[in-house]
Amino acid sequence: MQTDRNAVVVPLQPRADDKEREPERFVDSAVAAKFLSVERKYLLRLARKGKIPAYPLGDGQRCLWRFRLSELARAMEERLAHGENVGTASTNKAQSIR
Repeated sequence: MQTDRNAVVVPLQPRADDKEREPERFVDSAVAAKFLSVERKYLLRLARKGKIPAYPLGDGQRCLWRFRLSELARAMEERLAHGENVGTASTNKAQSIR
């Protein structure tokens, strides 16, 4: 059986019951920082201060941090919805206009 090289392959969508059985995977700080478009060091500082949802692995100052991308996205959306975007370009621009 030959396949057409130009054919589009559509991935199968997971069934709803498959999503319930498999929990969302955790990602490391490099992936989470890239997802939020911030520096890794800044992301880790926010995690240590409890400003973003994060899960420490280990004890002490040098623990590993893990993140769930859905929780990071939800936290950002909630911040924007509640007007907690202090220090962003939009608020700085508004202040400079006044």
